[in-house]
Amino acid sequence: MDVAQGQSAGKDLDSLYNYIVGFVDGEGAFPISIRKTSDTKLGFTITPEFKISQHKDHGKVLEMIKNSLECGKISIKSGQPNLLVLVEKNRKNLSEKIIPFFQKYNLVVKEKQFKLFSEIVKKLENNENKTREGFEELVNLVFQTKGKGKRKYSKEEILGNPQRLHVEDCESNQDIVRL
Repeated sequence: MDVAQGQSAGKDLDSLYNYIVGFVDGEGAFPISIRKTSDTKLGFTITPEFKISQHKDHGKVLEMIKNSLECGKISIKSGQPNLLVLVEKNRKNLSEKIIPFFQKYNLVVKEKQFKLFSEIVKKLENNENKTREGFEELVNLVFQTKGKGKRKYSKEEILGNPQRLHVEDCESNQDIVRL
């Protein structure tokens, strides 16, 4: 490949990547769920994900984005057989593929949502959710994100979870035996 072909290929990739950014700005999301779990120290799990929905007639667009980002899974959206969704939940892929891509190719509409998402993923990668203070900070960040649906648990319910309070008591009183 000569220099001119290389430059042309680079421009084509930039055009593709800018298309992806525009598409995600319109059709994508960076939702973060908080689910109640009995097997975690603080009683809740924080799960970030990257998601894009599209009508099944335009599934090739999702395939192109999946191939370009080198991650994600495309499936039929539950309860909506005409809608496909590209989802990535794997934190390693979020950290190593999704976040660097959108740091290089900037979103416009979803810029704030993405910055909060990136901060939350980084804190989760650093295991900041394993301490009471880190968990509380993450919950506060999650509640700053803009979600379409209503959250199942309020911030007060999450931070006041009895399981979480029991763990804190056990941590502060070393003489309490865990069963």
